[in-house]
Amino acid sequence: MITMVLLNQIIVMFLLMGVGIVLYRKKLLSEQGAKDLGAILIKVIIPCVIIKSYFIKFSIEKLEELAISGGLSLLSLLIAMAVAGFIYKKNKKIENFTASFSNAGFIGIPLVQAAFGDSAVFYIASYIALLNLFQWTYGVFIITENRDAIKLKKIICNPVFISLIVGIGIFMLNIPIPETIKRTVGFIAGMNSPVAMIILGVYLSKIEIKSIFTNKDIYFYVLLRVIIIPVITLFIFYFLPIDNMLIIMIILIAACTPVGANIVIFAQQYDKDYLLSLKTVCLSTVISIITIPLFFMLVQIIY
Repeated sequence: MITMVLLNQIIVMFLLMGVGIVLYRKKLLSEQGAKDLGAILIKVIIPCVIIKSYFIKFSIEKLEELAISGGLSLLSLLIAMAVAGFIYKKNKKIENFTASFSNAGFIGIPLVQAAFGDSAVFYIASYIALLNLFQWTYGVFIITENRDAIKLKKIICNPVFISLIVGIGIFMLNIPIPETIKRTVGFIAGMNSPVAMIILGVYLSKIEIKSIFTNKDIYFYVLLRVIIIPVITLFIFYFLPIDNMLIIMIILIAACTPVGANIVIFAQQYDKDYLLSLKTVCLSTVISIITIPLFFMLVQIIY
């Protein structure tokens, strides 16, 4: 059941990417326009998605589940960074980053919403916040090999990090939210899937498709991100004394998503191989239509 839900959602997401491709090629959406949409997505839409997920009544049970999701998220990210660091060492900066960090925000959230409902974003929010934290610390260090490039202000002022703090505050203090605010935040949050996929469609339009599939090295980078690391994570999770399958499934969804689109932004910012990062994002996104359903078939067999 879960495999079919994910497959159907991935197909919808690829159709939305097709809209982005058409808009870009028909010059209805420019590259700058896509960048502006990306800024709105990261600074407004995804924070609203996260905050909305905390509009629930406080309970000890929910607090325990929040702690479990945070612990599994941390473990999953540490596994990815350890495997990528072991394979790539210091000489493959872009490759190390692409293997370490998934696209849990752009793709993970829509998949979780489709499979488990809006309330399930409550559990993936911890993963996304930690993902952003590690990207702006360990990720920046991977690319620059310079600890001075890590800016505390960038971490603290990150919209996703702020939204997590706000959301947890609302949840922990049981703050009543007016219905008008809930609806406003909900409407903005509803834009997440279409906007994210349209942006990825623009990315796909910017490069020659043939060049993505003819670079043999990229295939390994992608397979490491979407198959090898998720499978290692799955087997480690299997031996943990945790029986909350909902949270396990949600964190595994976050862990098996394609290469995070933020690598393109980081590559541009620090003058690294922008085209390699873009091709890796595009190929991993295309391949994920096959790998994500297959991965969850494996999850259902094991569990």
